[in-house]
Amino acid sequence: MNTVTGSETDSPIAGILADEHPSVSAVERCLDRIAKRDHVVGAWAHLDPGLAIEQARARDGEERRSPLHGIPIGLKDIIETGDQPTGYGSSLWSGWRPVQDAEVVRRLRRDGAVILGKTTTTEFATYRPTATRNPHGLGRTPGGSSSGSAAAVADGQVPLALGTQTAGSVLRPGSFCGVFTLKPTYGRWPFDGVLPVALTFDTVGAFARHPAWLGAMDESLSTDGASTPPASVLPALHELRVGILRPPWADRATSAAAALLDEFAENLRGVVADVRDVPVPDALGALDGAHTLIMAAEAAASLSERVARPHAERVSEQLHRFLHDGRTATPSEIQSARQVLRDVRAFVGGVFTEVDVLVTLAAPGEAPPIEAGTGDPVFNKLASIAGCPAVGLPAGRGVEGLPLGIQIVAPHHADQGLVRIATCLTDRVGLAHRFEVHEGGRP
Repeated sequence: MNTVTGSETDSPIAGILADEHPSVSAVERCLDRIAKRDHVVGAWAHLDPGLAIEQARARDGEERRSPLHGIPIGLKDIIETGDQPTGYGSSLWSGWRPVQDAEVVRRLRRDGAVILGKTTTTEFATYRPTATRNPHGLGRTPGGSSSGSAAAVADGQVPLALGTQTAGSVLRPGSFCGVFTLKPTYGRWPFDGVLPVALTFDTVGAFARHPAWLGAMDESLSTDGASTPPASVLPALHELRVGILRPPWADRATSAAAALLDEFAENLRGVVADVRDVPVPDALGALDGAHTLIMAAEAAASLSERVARPHAERVSEQLHRFLHDGRTATPSEIQSARQVLRDVRAFVGGVFTEVDVLVTLAAPGEAPPIEAGTGDPVFNKLASIAGCPAVGLPAGRGVEGLPLGIQIVAPHHADQGLVRIATCLTDRVGLAHRFEVHEGGRP
């Protein structure tokens, strides 16, 4: 693995390398921040400080195995761990302990990471919100379903965290919370031992305080030690052809978010080789409904046994309705929806013959009030359907002073090149330092 250098020296993680007992110090700093702040943020579903310190001591006594060695990492509470409970965001499974780690956890431990704890998730990674609050505004949602992972990283409680995305559950919370995210190429990171919702789309993703560390995460999770995934090479930044995506659902964005996309596109001119708008057919507007239908149909199958437990009345009415919609979808409706997915993938494949990356919004705007739910994932569904890697960058603030995000989408297995581009853009404009959260819970 490559050593982390250069721009990462500005990352909160870099301080780990300077201490006599670096991992223990890093874990203690995280636990101290959690003790001070998590009573208002509520990012953690399970935390065992003693276990975290025990892991850190062991890592400090070893040779460094990778850039992630000794680094504390949070895990969304649908990612199974043999030494900590996994509750899937539901009281039906509270305290349940799996027999073994998910494969992504096994790979993180192989590379020396410290599993700090389990972060909150919406109910079975669907719609019912957690009590977690956005560190930039405690009356706002952090997004979902990877609520705790986004909030914990944004609040400085952990430098890196894993979440999952089926519709927009990595990119959208990252945008709302002002952190960097990677939704990797579909299937690039293993999904074994993670709660399936809709396996046509389900993808493990990551949250970080600096995009370079998303590359370190990809290096760890994309290889099983025996083989490496294929790679697509992106050109250098000054040779990059950028397509600006203004989709049929663009009217769901706030005026501030739309202006941010325009500003971001304008700022790219002179930095990259070409910036152009990508023509989008109106028919692409069917993407939202088709994704929702396939997700519901697959969730009805994958979640049925997990929901059918004693005290099933605790399951939210919202989830019951969603699963009912999936069970009652007709074969013709499902066939039509799957045709839309094929059309989306064909559209994206065609676009990447003309441009190297696509740039669009990561969310419709600032995080909505917490009582309004976890926000609209429509801007993230294209990457989820196409299976392409996408990075999310905190790029501005809205009228309420809360973060706004941009996403950059690339061809399959261009993950490392995409992170490199995100890192170059971030360091050029100093994005990593604009979204710090202070003790009062505001930037």
